[in-house]
Amino acid sequence: MDETTRQRLFEPFFTTKDADRGTGLGLSIIYAIVRNHDGEIDVESEQGVGTTFKVMLPVVEKSYPQMDADGRG
Repeated sequence: MDETTRQRLFEPFFTTKDADRGTGLGLSIIYAIVRNHDGEIDVESEQGVGTTFKVMLPVVEKSYPQMDADGRG
């Protein structure tokens, strides 16, 4: 992707698709989830070659109760 697209990548409703092909909310939602968990997203892109997203989340040393299949602890 070009640099202009990369700079707008996580904006809500930004998309490079046609108007009838999506809302552009996917990456902004992922960005919000990662940031709410004190994480970061690194984007490396070379036009015509490809794009790599690296999601980095902090290590958590706290244990949580085991959940059963119904989501109960």
